[in-house]
Amino acid sequence: MPADPNENRLFRWASDLPPQLWEDLAARPPAEAAQATGAAWDGQGYTISMLGREHRLDLASRRVYLTADPEHNLSYQSGLVLISTLIRSLGVPPAGRMVTAAELPGGAQFFQGPHAINDQPLAQRFGHDPAALPAAARALGGEAFAAGDQGVRLPGLPMIPLYALIWAGDEEFAPRAVVGMDANVHYHLALDGIWALSNLMVQRLIKEGSA
Repeated sequence: MPADPNENRLFRWASDLPPQLWEDLAARPPAEAAQATGAAWDGQGYTISMLGREHRLDLASRRVYLTADPEHNLSYQSGLVLISTLIRSLGVPPAGRMVTAAELPGGAQFFQGPHAINDQPLAQRFGHDPAALPAAARALGGEAFAAGDQGVRLPGLPMIPLYALIWAGDEEFAPRAVVGMDANVHYHLALDGIWALSNLMVQRLIKEGSA
């Protein structure tokens, strides 16, 4: 059963990020981090888009927030993904090829049990209404993608395209969903960061698809 990170109250908000992550980010040359990730550096912090929304990481205050809504509490997963990619990204361009999490190096072992990709909410929401998926994706800066009965591609991060595919259900088969990512995602995030970014995409698509 996939874990629900929102149930962990010790690591619920971006303000709970460990100080060591901020120290690791401060130790990386800003121009290098910005070039590797597609972020912008202005001398005090980074601006980077994730799933269609612009985020700010301020080094002095050690805050991560939405530039359009600084008082909104960002989730721990959001903060972890953003700071982690700035720390570790190698700047490898997208491969332009979709893979599943299990196909990534080490993915078959990691993405199991509590770290399984939680694609069931997508199947439940869009499996009987696949046509609603592209509209939800467009709200996140995404577009239709020719795969499954309905597929979409989204800008997870500037260097990380993400994918969601739906196969509609009928009297014989239950709806099915697959979450995919660019084949080079592991050059930008560790496996736990890839898991977190996938969770965020699913949550945002469900929210937009239910609006």
